[in-house]
Amino acid sequence: LEVEADGSPPHRPDSTPEGPFSGPKTQDQLSVEPSGVLTARLASMAFSRTLLAAVMCVSLVGHHGASAFSITPAARLPASSFTGRCSRPTGAHVAPRLGGAAASRMVAAEPNTNHLRPAEIPYSIIKKLPKEYAWIVPEDDLDVKSRIKKYVEDGELIKTDELILTSWLDNFRKQLDSAPAPDAKNFCVEDYFSVLTELIRKERKRPHYFNDAEVTGTHYEPFNSHHEDSKFFDYQQFGVDVTRPLIDWENSKIAGAHNLEKIKKQLEAGENVVFCSNHQSESDTHCLFALMEDQIGPDFGKIARNTVFIAGERVLRDAIVVPFSRGCSLLTVYSKKHIASEPELKGAKMNHNGKTMKQLGMFFAKGGTCMWFAPSGGRDRRSGETGKVELAPFDPNAIEMMRQVADKAGALEKTHFYAMALATHNIFPPPSSVGGALVEERVVNYSPLGMAVSEEIGDIPVDMSLEGAELKKAIKASRVERANQVYALMKKDYELIGGYDQ
Repeated sequence: LEVEADGSPPHRPDSTPEGPFSGPKTQDQLSVEPSGVLTARLASMAFSRTLLAAVMCVSLVGHHGASAFSITPAARLPASSFTGRCSRPTGAHVAPRLGGAAASRMVAAEPNTNHLRPAEIPYSIIKKLPKEYAWIVPEDDLDVKSRIKKYVEDGELIKTDELILTSWLDNFRKQLDSAPAPDAKNFCVEDYFSVLTELIRKERKRPHYFNDAEVTGTHYEPFNSHHEDSKFFDYQQFGVDVTRPLIDWENSKIAGAHNLEKIKKQLEAGENVVFCSNHQSESDTHCLFALMEDQIGPDFGKIARNTVFIAGERVLRDAIVVPFSRGCSLLTVYSKKHIASEPELKGAKMNHNGKTMKQLGMFFAKGGTCMWFAPSGGRDRRSGETGKVELAPFDPNAIEMMRQVADKAGALEKTHFYAMALATHNIFPPPSSVGGALVEERVVNYSPLGMAVSEEIGDIPVDMSLEGAELKKAIKASRVERANQVYALMKKDYELIGGYDQ
């Protein structure tokens, strides 16, 4: 994020489409009448600084944590609740949503509260490749490994693809053969890997998210989107099909189902929901689909399938990941590390990130949006010291960013925040180290999963009668307290669902 010496964003014309965040951008446009205490200029400066720090920890869904990303400055909006609060008379106290002033209001999920769990596993292991996928596999006499080898020789796949896919296939088959669920070994894993191979081959030929008009990739795309000249393929269901055989359904845990019932009503009423979650597995998105649909019910599976995930650009670039990414509704950002990696595209990447934030604001303004993100900025990893899968801390500015975007869209009052805990590490564990090559070895395990959703997060008051440095200090302290409380809720739930026992 480029800023002036005083911390405010520079003036830059906006070329993005009309929307809640569109229009020319100057600090003067965001000014309001002085209140005797604070002007909205201070509010807009605080907002730009918040975004500057907040974007330093946006999560990459399924990949390594992003350290920062750049966005263009926000445009003028109708007077929002944030600027309105900043111009209230001396002595006014505000309580921006997302926090919890009293511990009694910050309630983690209760154990054994999944009263919606079906009596029996609600799906069957797929033993024969469905015709909806079979059309993509060539009719030849080659097995999947031989076909992969041929594609590498023909230059349609790269050698790394072969190494990852064949190792992954062997590992997948071994896990199913040794799974205690008697039917798991009957999953037609070789056929599904044949389909995956064709999807990767297709991606190598024509990257889905990139074209001449979008050199930095698509900033937002709903699940299962297709090029006009492409035959429909249900990427979302394909990802769920691949994930389900690895899930120990009987021993998986859900806590806080009653909170999800409340969330369902809020979404149906046109309000927004934001999950502040930890992040453990490259397959967290599809684990979420399977958990909510199979452990709670189809109505909740629909919520998961329509959730918008914030992701790093790597989920658009890794050809092995793209077939699964296309099954998710993704808002994508470029991290600070990757903003400068291609100097000639730096401006385009910054514009990409600006579009992403504006799109998120439009979703909040429209209402009925369920959004998931990880304030930690990356996946939890197993500690070499404790041997347990330890939780990465939440960054206060990441949570604040979501609140500020909702506020700038005039939707803060109808946007509800919940802590979510996931215990999904073992099914698809990340590498032990952060960073590294774009592609990574895939290893899977047959494993139970866990998910918990807390009560809705309450309010934290900020005394707006303070001025100058004292006000800034109070605002910063409230953000830290908010993040600590959300993290504490998530950690308590993580313990409840057996996260440290993974």
